[in-house]
Amino acid sequence: MIVGTPGRLIDLLTKYEIELNSIAILVIDEVDCMLQKGFREQVMQIYRALSQPQVLLYSATVPVEVEKMASLLTKEINIITVGKINKPNQAVKQVVIWVESTRKKQKLFDILTSKHHFKPPVIVFVGSRLGADLLSEAITVTTGLKSLAIHGEKSMKERREILSLFLLGEIPVIVATGILGRGIDLLLVRQVIVFDMPNSIKEYVHQIGRASRMGVEGTSILFVNEENRNLFPELIGILKSSGAAIPREIMNPRYLAASLPCNRGTRKRKAGY
Repeated sequence: MIVGTPGRLIDLLTKYEIELNSIAILVIDEVDCMLQKGFREQVMQIYRALSQPQVLLYSATVPVEVEKMASLLTKEINIITVGKINKPNQAVKQVVIWVESTRKKQKLFDILTSKHHFKPPVIVFVGSRLGADLLSEAITVTTGLKSLAIHGEKSMKERREILSLFLLGEIPVIVATGILGRGIDLLLVRQVIVFDMPNSIKEYVHQIGRASRMGVEGTSILFVNEENRNLFPELIGILKSSGAAIPREIMNPRYLAASLPCNRGTRKRKAGY
C-alpha cells in the first residue's frame, strides 16, 4: 500500500524510485478538494502510469467536476452513498445563530462557559491562521479553558501533539482553520462551532461533519450575519433538508433577492425614446 500526495508520488515516479506496475486499486480521497486545488492533471498522470486499476473516489460532496473526472477514469461507474449526497450528516443537529461580527467573540465565550451548551471536546472553525492563534489565546484568557490552535503554519509534529492532547481530553477546545475540516477521523468530537462561515456551503458541510462520526449524534453551531448573505439561499436549503430551525434574519427578502442572478432578458424599448 502506498499513501501519498500527488506531487510527491509523481516526483518518485520521474526519478524511477518507485514502480506502480502491480498496483490494482487507485484511491483518490477528498477528490473534490483535489480538483479545487488544481491537482487534476497530477491525478491523471498517476492514473496513466497504472495498468487499468480499479478506481475509488471518495468525498462528502460531489460536484459536477467529480462526475466528469470519474467518466474519464472508468466506463462502468457504480455510485455508493451513505446518507444524502452533498447534504450534512443527519446525526448532526444544526443550530444557526445570527451574531453581528463585533459580538461573535462574546457569544462564543458565553457558549464555552455554559454548562448546558458546552459539550467538549469542541472544534471552533475560523477563516484565517492569525484568527486561529488570536482566538485560541483569547479563549484561554477569558474562559480559563485550555485552548490551542491548529493551522497550516504549524509543523506536522506540532499538529500531532496538539491533536493527541485534544483527543486525550487535556485540551477541551481546538481552534482550527479548514485544515481539520477534512480527512481526519476525530471520533470523540461531538460539537463543532463554525465561528467564521467558510466561503462555500460545501466546506460548511465538511466542517460540521466533524461533530458526528459513525452515526453518533453531535451538534454544530454556526454564527452568521449580513457578511454571509451570498450563501443564505444555499444555507436555507441545507437547513430545510435537515429539519433545522432557520433564523428569521436570513429569510429577509432583501438578502435573498440580492443573491439571485440578474435578469439578463432583453426589454423592448418604446419608439421615440
